[in-house]
Amino acid sequence: MLETRKTRVYNENKVVTILGPGTQVNGTLACTGTIRIEGQMEGVVQSEDTVVLLDSGRVKGDILAGQVIISGEVRGNIKAVDRLEITAHGKVTGDIFAPRICIHEGVFFEGRCSMKVAGPEAAPAANAASRDNKTAGTA
Repeated sequence: MLETRKTRVYNENKVVTILGPGTQVNGTLACTGTIRIEGQMEGVVQSEDTVVLLDSGRVKGDILAGQVIISGEVRGNIKAVDRLEITAHGKVTGDIFAPRICIHEGVFFEGRCSMKVAGPEAAPAANAASRDNKTAGTA
């Protein structure tokens, strides 16, 4: 059977939302277009398109997007539906989920990596359920 999945084109250059340098946000940041983060974010970042975290950007929380490009620092899990790139200055402490991953030389990465193709929420939810089942089975 041939795969009939449509390929989505992401555009990290067509920025819709900017979190500028010196800006601090707590909570959830959700957008259908590309989000560029140069400031500090604590909470969940979600985009149907791309999340770009520049060198000065810091995120303490999870990132969920079609495509994710990290040059700053993330302390949390990253789920990219299509592609994740961590550039040479990137620092990630947390688990990463994406079918395509590019990690440049010089990156700091501490966590688990999964490249299974799954639905937008399947990877983190499946891991939590797996941990719960293992814990429940050992009681």
